[in-house]
Amino acid sequence: MNGVEERENELRHSSQQHPHEQYYYSTYGFTVVSHIPLPELIPIGACEQPDIEIVAGNVDQTLLNGRQVNRWLQMSEDQCQMWIEGIANYRVENGKRIVIDRRVKEPRASAASPSDVRVYLLGSALGVLAYQRGWLPLHINAVQAPSGALWAFTGPSGAGKSTLGAWLHTRLGWPQITDDVAVIKPEDQVPLLHAGPRKIKLWKETMEALQIDMEGAQRDLSRVDKFHITAPNNHEAPILAPLKHLVILERGATGSQPSLTEVFGDEAVVMLLDTLYRAEFGREFMAPETIVQMCERLAAKLHIYRFARPWGFDEMAENLTPILKKAKLS
Repeated sequence: MNGVEERENELRHSSQQHPHEQYYYSTYGFTVVSHIPLPELIPIGACEQPDIEIVAGNVDQTLLNGRQVNRWLQMSEDQCQMWIEGIANYRVENGKRIVIDRRVKEPRASAASPSDVRVYLLGSALGVLAYQRGWLPLHINAVQAPSGALWAFTGPSGAGKSTLGAWLHTRLGWPQITDDVAVIKPEDQVPLLHAGPRKIKLWKETMEALQIDMEGAQRDLSRVDKFHITAPNNHEAPILAPLKHLVILERGATGSQPSLTEVFGDEAVVMLLDTLYRAEFGREFMAPETIVQMCERLAAKLHIYRFARPWGFDEMAENLTPILKKAKLS
């Protein structure tokens, strides 16, 4: 057996523990010590009591005292176990620890690439961990306006939140804070937005239209023409500022004029609830009424809007006029 075959065999049948290697990072407002390198995160100096530990180890087939939610997910009172076929198995424990098991069952199966393993670690697994700690992960793209105010965009899949944020960043120079997920800690007096990994997900046609270099782009695991790219300021300290504006994107009729309408009260709370990242995870670790109360308090501190516009990349500058006018006043 040559060296390459030996390494592949190790990936298939071992849990890849590296107990003597430790890497320290910051993300989502956490400090992290990891036994595997996480190049998407911002490195920090060694700290004595990091918030989270990430280790490579064995994840059992059945979660102790857990229940089967679906074929890939098990939940218990303080743990979550995810089995992502062909990628890895993850166990998230007590809001403090994540175990990754990369073993594969079939002798001839190929181990997933480390970058694919990190996609679920830095997304779903850390999202679960945020809920276990009583925090709110939001599914948003956020940028910083020239006034300093943070604007976040959300909406159904395909609504264009990443495209809109990328346009504001590349065309107007608004700093990109996060794309996909960021965390709000309810204990903060003001709703500071704690950014996740500095990666942006864009359709190929959007990258071409914005003349974004595709070198090093990673194809999305579920969509052929969507790619993950690293933000230019990936290893800079993230901007930590209060979230002030949350915009829910909606499709306007073809030929209609764009409209930005602020919403209040119960409607604003419902829209904020719809912004939560994988809210089904949150309901496993917090009572639904607790989540609603947290969103009520947060909604009272934000300006929440509906933004309807014709979808598509053409006439983007004209379609964003209501937001650009409001941003000058904020």
